[in-house]
Formats: sequence, structure tokens, C-alpha cells
Amino acid sequence: MLSVAVILLLAALSVHDIREKSLPLWLLLAGVFLLGGMSLLQNEPETVLAGCIPGMVLLLLAVALPQSLGAGDGLTVLAVGMAWGFGDCCQWLLLGFLLAAGVSLWKMAVRKENGKEQIALVPFLFLAAIGECLL
Repeated sequence: MLSVAVILLLAALSVHDIREKSLPLWLLLAGVFLLGGMSLLQNEPETVLAGCIPGMVLLLLAVALPQSLGAGDGLTVLAVGMAWGFGDCCQWLLLGFLLAAGVSLWKMAVRKENGKEQIALVPFLFLAAIGECLL
């Protein structure tokens, strides 16, 4: 049930991220509270807290390097990390970053773009979450 909630949240966030290049705060906070609450009902509190680590790291990076990553991406990872735990979250995040890097390299090599354009990260995280659920 948690995986279904994660997929639905990421699908909604992906649509908004593609259209607006931003994520709605109300949906992010709803996802954090919903997934966190559902996860606390099914898992130990230590597992839920450990799952917060990747999201917290990305939130710190968003503050330290504001042009590289958005706080919405960090909150998204925080929500998913609470639902899936540390190990699955790290695996999912790595797959999402690899997908985003592959598309970015393709855009620079084939389409001859300069690499300065920002891409929406959440759609790649959405695709990675589908892959994570299938594995």
C-alpha cells in the first residue's frame, strides 16, 4: 500500500514539475505527512527516521547550492524515504539520478545544448520508483 501511495504522489508531482518546473508546497507537505504516518503504522520509528536521511541531505544541498537542486526535490525524497526506508530510498534515488544524467548527456551530445538548462528531476524519480516497485 505504501508503494502505491508513493507512485501516486510522484505521478502528481511529476506532472506539475514538467509543466511548471516547480513543486506545490501543499502537495509536498501532504505527501510527507501521509507517507510518514502510513509508514509509522507499518514500520519501526527507527526505520522511518533512517529513511529521512537522504531527504535531509538533499535539503541541505538545496540550501547550500540553490542553483543545483530545489527544496521540493529534497522534500520529495524525504517523503519517499520515510515510506521505503534508507536502503530502498538510496537505491531508488541512485536510479533516478542515473536516468536524469543519461537524458542530460543525450541533450548535450545529440541536441547540442549547453548543459545550463535545468531539468525536472521528479519525473525521473517517478520512473525510478516504478522500476523499484517492479524489482
